[in-house]
Amino acid sequence: MPPIARRNLFHDRIKLALALTGIVFSVVLVTLQLGLYIGAMHNSSGVVDNAGVDVWIMQPGTRNVDMCDSMDDRRYYQAITTPGVAWAEKLIVQFSLWKLPDGRQESVEVVGLQPNSRLNLPWGMAVGKRKHVFQVPGLIIDERERSRFGRNGHLLPVGERTEIYGHRAKVLGFCRGVGTFTTAPYVFTSFKNALDYSLMKQGQTKYVVLKAKPDVTPEELQQRLRARMSGVDIYTTKEFSTATRHYWLHGTGMGLGVIVATLLGLIVGVVIVGQTMYSATIERLQEYGTLKALGMGNLTLTGIIIRQALIAGLLGYAVGSCIAFAVGRKLPEFNVPVEVPIWLVGGMFFITVGICVIASVTSIIRVFRLEPAIVFRS
Repeated sequence: MPPIARRNLFHDRIKLALALTGIVFSVVLVTLQLGLYIGAMHNSSGVVDNAGVDVWIMQPGTRNVDMCDSMDDRRYYQAITTPGVAWAEKLIVQFSLWKLPDGRQESVEVVGLQPNSRLNLPWGMAVGKRKHVFQVPGLIIDERERSRFGRNGHLLPVGERTEIYGHRAKVLGFCRGVGTFTTAPYVFTSFKNALDYSLMKQGQTKYVVLKAKPDVTPEELQQRLRARMSGVDIYTTKEFSTATRHYWLHGTGMGLGVIVATLLGLIVGVVIVGQTMYSATIERLQEYGTLKALGMGNLTLTGIIIRQALIAGLLGYAVGSCIAFAVGRKLPEFNVPVEVPIWLVGGMFFITVGICVIASVTSIIRVFRLEPAIVFRS
């Protein structure tokens, strides 16, 4: 049986090439679109996911980690005395303006950390050491921003002096893989510097973040804090991460755009493969009629058609997945938030198989309706 499917498929090399082109395009498009969704999702909640805490306290109505009103830092002292708290810290996440030497300004998100912070921020270092953020007026920015924040076409160097909202700043290192959902990169610095860079007043903070004791779950600590504190929102890390992702990916419409583009890629694959398979079926109606006249059943003929589609699909998947994986590894270097993990490449195998089976439906229906007597017609 397989030789019939294979010979039918490879008989017309041009049509096979067209089918493979459509499948490869579909696999690459769908993989990269899903990779973009995954990358954007991780970037949008990166600070929350990687901070290494269990509970977040913030002003009421906060929907994402990037936009939050300031609150009195007395909330910190209320929280840290709650039973079950291992440790707590104040944290600033605030948009600001970086002034370049040539007069240009770029938006950044200042992340202010307390001295000797236990938070895992930034969560990856490329140049320098994390402790440099506590030097005055030191800061760390992602290495992918070196071109945008450099001067006269040169990359931003360690030691570069700049200004953020009129206050002096000095680049003391670069982190790696620390992206944001917005176009404003994270700039990590000390809490004291962050107050100046964000025009906040002494005695204010954006968040109070807490780590629960080993024998206390995040949910238990959350309930204790809610019973003790009013006028604030209190989320577990999981809840706040989900809220942030939902706001940026669905509240802004970005997630819907990715889903639509993914569906379009699937449709392209189904249409091209389906058209190729149907054309091949129509050209061989006499042959299929002969096989029916010899006693071959519809299910057996269906198997031939599906095998044809699967062979084309697997060839297209092999080429497309390699291209998508290679491109997905390269795009982050250009600050495009795409992640193509191995599990996504593996999952595309089943998606491709599904495309091939769906694309075979019209051909299968045509063969089911075929009468064996067609072989006796001129």
